Amino acid sequence: MALQGTLIRHMDRTELDELIDAQNEIFADYIVPMKSSREFWMDFIRSVGGDSANVLVAVDKGSIIGYVNPVIDGEEAWVGGVGVVPEFRRRGLGRKLMLAAEEFSRMRGAKEISLEVIQGNEKAEELYRSMGYHQSNVYLCADGKPQQSSGFGIAPEKATLQDLMDLHDRSYENSCWQRRKIHGLMMTARNSECYRVKGGFVIVRRVENSGFIPYLGVVPEKRGQGIGTALMKFALNRLFEMGVFTTGLYNVNDELPVQRLLDKFDFHVTLKQTEMCKRL
Repeated sequence: MALQGTLIRHMDRTELDELIDAQNEIFADYIVPMKSSREFWMDFIRSVGGDSANVLVAVDKGSIIGYVNPVIDGEEAWVGGVGVVPEFRRRGLGRKLMLAAEEFSRMRGAKEISLEVIQGNEKAEELYRSMGYHQSNVYLCADGKPQQSSGFGIAPEKATLQDLMDLHDRSYENSCWQRRKIHGLMMTARNSECYRVKGGFVIVRRVENSGFIPYLGVVPEKRGQGIGTALMKFALNRLFEMGVFTTGLYNVNDELPVQRLLDKFDFHVTLKQTEMCKRL
């Protein structure tokens, strides 16, 4: 059934709570169910360099029934979320929202747009392919346990934000948007412990009883020298000292050296995401 009278427009900032309600309805039956909140949304927007004013919403009879979140940085754009509430799915609204995001990004100077789709979400991937998107990379998330160690082979020292920014730019140039863009690093560093060695860095964070390694990077010319393994060992030991029970890694490149590192520390992959890109 076609949608009659549905309007796609930019969200007004006063509609944020309504958008969050719509998100919670949209993602309640997602492959990985998600629960949003005003605080979660604002942290996310800041971490990816986005702007709530850029969000496009689909409105039917005065209610938000879908949204798309285009994030733009120069000639690059990224879709930081898109969805339609269950009642209005399978009517072409997702495609219309994506087309609106592409047009907005193009008008803002972007020449390429990308997104990530969880592997197994076949309907979404089919839609993106039909719109001209192609796979460019694969990222994975993994969980493991903190581990106590007697030595690391290196002596990490506390890092300043400037230290991190220099190492990050060289270490994460071929990673996904959330990890590659400096906004995420700056947000994460504020609430985490940050360490560096010559040619590499690691960030560890505790949230209640869970631990995270948001960033672990080694500059290209220092790879293959055991620095990544030593930093991982140090990070897991630090999280052990913090008293956490689990440790998470998110959106890391699905490459052989990464897989070997995860195997070494007995991490198991929880999901994979396919990055898809399109020239505008």
